[in-house]
Amino acid sequence: MKKLVGFWSVPFNLSLALVFSLLAMFAGCSQSRSVTLTSEELQALVDQKFMSPQIRNLKVLPPIVNVQLYLETPKLTLHGDYQAIGFQFRGTLDADVFSNYLDGGVTDPVPFQVEGIANLEYRPDDRAFFFSNILLEKAHIDLDIAMIETLMIDQLKKALRQELGSLPIIPLDDGDALYRKLGSLPAAVRVEQGKVVITPKVSEGS
Repeated sequence: MKKLVGFWSVPFNLSLALVFSLLAMFAGCSQSRSVTLTSEELQALVDQKFMSPQIRNLKVLPPIVNVQLYLETPKLTLHGDYQAIGFQFRGTLDADVFSNYLDGGVTDPVPFQVEGIANLEYRPDDRAFFFSNILLEKAHIDLDIAMIETLMIDQLKKALRQELGSLPIIPLDDGDALYRKLGSLPAAVRVEQGKVVITPKVSEGS
C-alpha cells in the first residue's frame, strides 16, 4: 500500500504544480495586455508628455477672424468607475481679438479656463492619446465686461470642442514603456476601482 500511495503522490503533485503554473501564466497573459495607472500616475504622465503651451488658432466670430489660444497642461480628474475623465484647461487668448469691441482698454493676454469631461483613447497612427466624446461644461474668460464674455463663450466652446479632439494629450515616443506595451494596437481607457486601465483593442483572431 505504501508503494501504491508513493506511486500516485508524485504525479499528482507534479500535475498540481503544472496546473498552478498554467493558471499563473494565463493570468499573466490576460493582465499583460492592460496597463493600470493611479490618478497621480496619469497626471504625471500628462505633465511629462503634453507639449505646453499649445498654440491653437480658432475661428470664433465673423468680426473676429482668428483667436489665438495658448493652452497650458491640462489637469485630469477621475469622477468614478466607468465614467468619463474630467479635464481642466487654463491658458490665455490674445487680447487684440477684442479690438472690435473695446477702445484700446485691453492690451495684455486675457486668461481663460475651460472644464469638461471626455473619454481618452490611444490612436496608434499618431502615437498619442486623444480626447473623444468631449463635453464642455464650463468656460470662463477673465474679463470684466459681461457683454464680451457672453458673446465669446458660446462661440469659443464650439470651436474649442472640435480643436480639443485633435489635440495630443499624451504623445508617446518609441522609447516610452507605454508605447512598447501598446505598439500598433489602438487602446481605450476606462476608470475602474479608482484607477485608470488602458486596454489594447485586440482583434478576435489575436
